Amino acid sequence: MKCALLYDLACMNTRKRSESVQYTLRLSRAQAERFEKIQHELNVKSKSDVFDYLVTFASARRDDQETLFYSLIDRLGEIIGRRLQHVETVNQLHLALTDSFIKYAVSTLPDVPAQLLEAARIRGTQIYERINITAAREFQRRRKSDAYDSSSLGIEVDTEEST
Repeated sequence: MKCALLYDLACMNTRKRSESVQYTLRLSRAQAERFEKIQHELNVKSKSDVFDYLVTFASARRDDQETLFYSLIDRLGEIIGRRLQHVETVNQLHLALTDSFIKYAVSTLPDVPAQLLEAARIRGTQIYERINITAAREFQRRRKSDAYDSSSLGIEVDTEEST
């Protein structure tokens, strides 16, 4: 049987009597029958060996599950980290493009005569506010249309993340 193969029968009953602790267990009839069935499957005579198997097997399984859980959490953290790096890359690209555009726009502006400077500031502020409102509306429109997903932004999805 498979469970007998997972447990090394040679390591049972190797403790000295002085190193042992005695337990008295109360089991329901169903638990007692299951215990005897496991004893028969393991082909051991001692109930201590069955108890030793159950304790060893259960704790090893719990440890395996805990290890699996932590590895899944680590993997999730790595995936989130990569996604945030993608977002940071897009943000940096956007900042660089905006900076280049503003520098270009400012470099092509003509000098404003001193008598028109105040009116130019007011007009510039109004234009700036309209640009911001237009940009906010465009952002909302694109967000609703799912234009900011990885594929439309040209971000390659890691093949490791897809699996």
